[in-house]
Parts: sequence; C-alpha cells; structure tokens
Amino acid sequence: MNLKGISLQDWITLIVGMLGFISACLSRTDRLPSWARKWLKKIGAARITDAIERAAAIAELTPDQRQKQAVVYLQKLCIKELGFPVPTSIANLLIEQVYQQWKRNRR
Repeated sequence: MNLKGISLQDWITLIVGMLGFISACLSRTDRLPSWARKWLKKIGAARITDAIERAAAIAELTPDQRQKQAVVYLQKLCIKELGFPVPTSIANLLIEQVYQQWKRNRR
C-alpha cells in the first residue's frame, strides 16, 4: 500500500468524514437511550420536574437524599396518576436527566 499516491482531496474528505463521525458521537452523549426515552414520553417531563421540585423544597435534605426522595415521589406519582410502577433504576435515570435540564434552566 502506497500512501504517496493518495490525493490531498481524498485526505481532506477522510478528515471531514472522521470529524463528522466524532461530532455525531459527542452529540449523543447527552441523550437517553431509546428505551429510556419511551419511559420519559409515557411519564412526561412535567411530572418528573414536579417530583424534582417537591424534593428540592425540603431544605434539610442533602443533595443525595433529595435525589432519592424525587425518585420516591416519581414512583408514587406514576402508580397514583398513571397506574403503572416505574422501576427504581429507570426512575433514577429519568430524574438525573431531567434534573440536569432543570438545573440549566434555573440559571
């Protein structure tokens, strides 16, 4: 294989393609997996935000305790209003995702 025979245009095309691939991979780091987005769609970001705000209103809790309390609120809310339970692992993931957006919007 001879690298000297490859034109400059081919090298530029290869580099642009690699940069596009890398930027696409980096842009997905903030996104939820498809199965988690289905849960988010069923529950709704507003309900998750409500659970986060209720937990944030309790002043004597540490941030870790607030996150756990938000998960509990979300699980109770889903059973009461939507009629289905949400596993703790999924509730944690959704709370964390929506919390990051909520935190950015509060600034």
